Amino acid sequence: MNPFSQGWSNSPHSGQQYAVPNASRGVIPSVYGALPYATSPNSTPNVIKFAFAPSDGTILNSVIHGPQAHPYFRVTTDSTTGGFSVVQNAQLEGIAVIEWRRHPVVEVCGIVSKRDSSQWLALSPDKTTSPVNPQFFGRILQSQEGTTFEVTAEALQIGLLEIFVISCLLLMSGRNID
Repeated sequence: MNPFSQGWSNSPHSGQQYAVPNASRGVIPSVYGALPYATSPNSTPNVIKFAFAPSDGTILNSVIHGPQAHPYFRVTTDSTTGGFSVVQNAQLEGIAVIEWRRHPVVEVCGIVSKRDSSQWLALSPDKTTSPVNPQFFGRILQSQEGTTFEVTAEALQIGLLEIFVISCLLLMSGRNID
């Protein structure tokens, strides 16, 4: 059972926007920014939008486009060889790998060493709220048009873009990641 995906597609708010919370708005998340909650589109800072363009109906085989429809990343998944997803940058250099095991394993080259997804996207110790007030860096949006994510300029400046891509893949894959 994936606690991160519950409510995303069967929610009465399906198609609405979901975000990493901002403590200044007075919203207390159920898990350190991992579980969705509805938010107003006018309540966020300036963000840069990225969209998954699936080649086979799934984000696990897609191109991720950014501003001006420029391709930033390519995701390819080969389920015949044990289920690996490889993420490449615009220059087609491998930047991350997800091994789709019973408990997926994630590696982001030069950023995150090989580890279980449950360690990388860990629940808080009490599995409810985080002891820290998280800062808003971005959000994932799921609609009938597809999957997109938005990140703040600050998140880009501190190098979180690749982390957002891998997080989106894990959270929106429809697979058990816990």
